[in-house]
Amino acid sequence: MSYKYDETARSGGALWWFFHRLSGLYLAAVLFVHVLVLHVLMKDELAYGTIAERVSTPLWKTINISFLVVALAHGLYGLWIILGDYIHKPWMRILIWSGIAVIGLVFAIYGALTMISFQYGG
Repeated sequence: MSYKYDETARSGGALWWFFHRLSGLYLAAVLFVHVLVLHVLMKDELAYGTIAERVSTPLWKTINISFLVVALAHGLYGLWIILGDYIHKPWMRILIWSGIAVIGLVFAIYGALTMISFQYGG
């Protein structure tokens, strides 16, 4: 198997590489805050009502939606990188990239709509 490398080609990959590093840091920070708030600082019982009340607030909805979108983008881009090592036919790369994009959009929209519409209490 032979692979051509064109030194003059500019794929824009550096921007995605940088995003992947930043999104990893963001995910680690949000995960740390999650563990700190939910499992260390929280004195109440870990019950549905307590969590539902918190998730109903605009701040936590925003945090959860941003976590969802960034986690999806980070994970699906990682999948794209792995698959890109093995798929070299242009039509197949377009097909795979389109499938990943559709999956990401569907899950992001579904998850965001679920979180936005969630209400608790009166």
